[in-house]
Amino acid sequence: MSSNIKVERICEWCGKKFIAQTTVTRFCSKRCSERSYKERFRQKKMAVANQETAANATYNKWRDKDFLTPTQAAELLGIGRMSIYRYIRNGKIKVVRFERKTLISKADIQAMFDFLSPKESEPVEASEKKGKSISEFYTLAEIREKFGVKDSWIYKVVAENNVPKTIIRGKAYFSKSHIDRLFSSRKENPEITEWYSVEEIHEKYGMTLSAIYTLVSKIGIPKRKEGPKVYYSKYHFDVAKGAKSAEDVEFISVPEAMGKYSLTRDQLYHYVKTYKITKLRCGKHVKLNAKELEALFNPEIQL
Repeated sequence: MSSNIKVERICEWCGKKFIAQTTVTRFCSKRCSERSYKERFRQKKMAVANQETAANATYNKWRDKDFLTPTQAAELLGIGRMSIYRYIRNGKIKVVRFERKTLISKADIQAMFDFLSPKESEPVEASEKKGKSISEFYTLAEIREKFGVKDSWIYKVVAENNVPKTIIRGKAYFSKSHIDRLFSSRKENPEITEWYSVEEIHEKYGMTLSAIYTLVSKIGIPKRKEGPKVYYSKYHFDVAKGAKSAEDVEFISVPEAMGKYSLTRDQLYHYVKTYKITKLRCGKHVKLNAKELEALFNPEIQL
């Protein structure tokens, strides 16, 4: 059924007047429509090319500079900006701060690759490439007993790190050297020397098992495992429950921390959760361990 609508319009491509049969017709002919499409496509490609040119020009401006911002350093290394800040906090990259401006020496970035140890530069399969055979193995039960980990975690680590294994009469044996290297790195904080068991927490604070797990998860209390039993840091638990007062260790409020380190509330809580900063609840307010925050945001860099 043909339309009875007749609308006088102007073609967007050639500019001629024509009679359209719909209110949304933009071109007088198929030819004008195709030419308009090609022109739009051409303009889009030109815009992309101009953006790439502008990006390259920006890169060339700082490529020959001796000092870079964290964003520029991240682009140079091809990693995320947060990774750069993590290396700064860990002291792997030295920085110079001018109020809110942070600069990184390009020479220090290059030095990171000059001081790689042989263990860091060699791949995991170095022993196989050198022709050394693996003669010592662990069974699954031996790994579980020695490192106190579950079977599911063992299988996960083995799969992710391609740990060599052999099957003898249907039983799996895993390379001892690889397992030792992977699981021995799971070291606890040496500064924590006193621990609570679940029974001791229940006896001292009268908390149920569910309440203990909730508090540990919410606050991020350090823990360690010995066989089937789990122990929690005595210091962190006492602080979380208010048994240790703020006089024993310096705490600062959330607004004070936000102002001191120029962070928003969301950013601050992100760092508190990620790095398990000790919290102290004072009524409705929360205070944070000042020493741990200072070590996180202003680490001591040994030259």
